[in-house]
Amino acid sequence: MIRHIVIVKWRQDTTEGDIVEAFKAARVLLEDIDAVERVTLGRNRAEVDHGFTHVLIVDLADGEALRSYLDHPSRVRYLREHLLPLEEQRIEIDVGVDMTLRRDATVRDWEHGASAGMSFPIDK
Repeated sequence: MIRHIVIVKWRQDTTEGDIVEAFKAARVLLEDIDAVERVTLGRNRAEVDHGFTHVLIVDLADGEALRSYLDHPSRVRYLREHLLPLEEQRIEIDVGVDMTLRRDATVRDWEHGASAGMSFPIDK
């Protein structure tokens, strides 16, 4: 799995209503783009004042799905119509989910762990 993470700093004149509408419009990513498995939207909860207040996370199966998503006309239109007019700055990163650790040590999710040089099991 690959997570495409978009971290946004809004322009000063962007309202809470503008942000809500932009995030509601993100539904088109899930509806129009088959490569998209899940879209997560959220607000920064940290008390650090760096100006980046919101995140959009898109889960995709693999690198091919990521390429398809990045070039998809619905994504390009979403950015042009809903994010670009409101944002001051945007950071985008693509993170491969190599392994997920969970609180219950008996449950492990090894999505791509072996390809990252990780072997099962992990000793505590």
